[in-house]
Amino acid sequence: MRRHQPGSSALCGGRHFKAITICTACLAGALLIPALNATPALADEKDGLPEQSIATSLDGGPDKDARAALAAKGVTYGINYIGEVWTNSGGREDVTTYLGRLEILVDADLEKLWGPKGLTFHVNGYQIHGAGLEKYLGYPLDFISSIEALPSSRLFELWLEQKFGERVSVRAGQLAVDSEFMTSETAGKFLNSSFGWPAIWSTDLPNGGNAYPLATPGARVKVEMTDKLTFLGAIYNGNPAGCLDGQRCNRNGIDFRTQDPPFVIEEVQYKYNQRAKGVEKDGGNKGKENASTDLLSLPGIIKFGAWQHFDNFRDVYSGTLIDADINVSPRGFWGNYGFYALVDQQIYRLANDPENGVFVFTRIAAAPSERNIVSFYIDGGVFFRGFVPGRSEDTFGAAQTYVQVSGDASDADRYIADYTDPSYRVRNFEAVAEVFYKFQIAPGFAVQPDLQYMWNPGGGIAENKDAVYGGVRVSIAY
Repeated sequence: MRRHQPGSSALCGGRHFKAITICTACLAGALLIPALNATPALADEKDGLPEQSIATSLDGGPDKDARAALAAKGVTYGINYIGEVWTNSGGREDVTTYLGRLEILVDADLEKLWGPKGLTFHVNGYQIHGAGLEKYLGYPLDFISSIEALPSSRLFELWLEQKFGERVSVRAGQLAVDSEFMTSETAGKFLNSSFGWPAIWSTDLPNGGNAYPLATPGARVKVEMTDKLTFLGAIYNGNPAGCLDGQRCNRNGIDFRTQDPPFVIEEVQYKYNQRAKGVEKDGGNKGKENASTDLLSLPGIIKFGAWQHFDNFRDVYSGTLIDADINVSPRGFWGNYGFYALVDQQIYRLANDPENGVFVFTRIAAAPSERNIVSFYIDGGVFFRGFVPGRSEDTFGAAQTYVQVSGDASDADRYIADYTDPSYRVRNFEAVAEVFYKFQIAPGFAVQPDLQYMWNPGGGIAENKDAVYGGVRVSIAY
């Protein structure tokens, strides 16, 4: 997931990004959860509790009866908190920061609540506080944390979804593209936000696109053509804020803009070797599902997609020179587009547990060089789960991103360095490597130490140094 990226070629296209002032807030205190070491109870559909919730370790929690009563009417809710401490060495300034996000979400089965068959409702919002490392690293293309955003209380998604039979659904309302498109279950385990919403899109699309924390009105259709083949298509308002600094002018996520040129995206998904429903862990289904560890029999998914944007976009070369006060004629383009693909694959399965083993992913995306600051992106990684004796839910991962600055942007930088400012740095790429270990303390409660290294923050801006930074994420789901 991503937040505002001021480098969008539709908005500024320049080399020196506009600073975003982020108020620093620190949260002190202790989290007292007296029953986390209790034997976790299995979640029941009738009690309204998700399986991964600390309430399953607290005998349902103080709102147990109310939650069950709402669930009986088709209404469920969740409260999630993520807190992170980060420290860095490198970039522009060494600092230690705290970043936190509280989420409240509500889902409703409207068929069960008041009758419309196949109709569901969803809403969620955030209270974001503290500060990330973005400005201290020199405004990199890859943001350090998937929850980093301007401190605010904001609405995120708000939608209705109508199902037509078992295979077709239409969703409409305030939507985020990163909720459903180019998603990788394995990549989503990592903390760097590019593993959710890739840096190529957060840089090239106006205000970073309608991705966290900015959603926008739109509609999505999903067609499950077969058990293996699915089509997704969506159209959104093309700019979630309509100004340079979207998180400030759409501070609470309630602008509901509809007047901007549209952003359209399509994706085809192919799933293979998926586990049959009802297969249990630890040798369930008589072990038939778990018996094979042959790579060709393990589950995976392949996705191909494309997007189009119908706004006017600046020429990156002339735009960069103009930003450097060089007198050239501006150029522009009508529309923008890009392509992407990803593979998410399990490559090893533990003998007694089909859900645990080794998983890998890779994602690749490209966009035209002349109208985008970033023209190529690739990431990939490996993820392990269930290898520590007695801690089957603990996980470990290692991954890397590579962001290629477009040739037109690099050529403009080179012109400036050759003819006006010899100290001017030519941007070329940015890359991030990340490793983590996640301790699953109890259902819905985890502690995740994380270490990242960044090469060329911002693509190689002169003031920025390579940086190493580490943090700890504590996540609680209720």
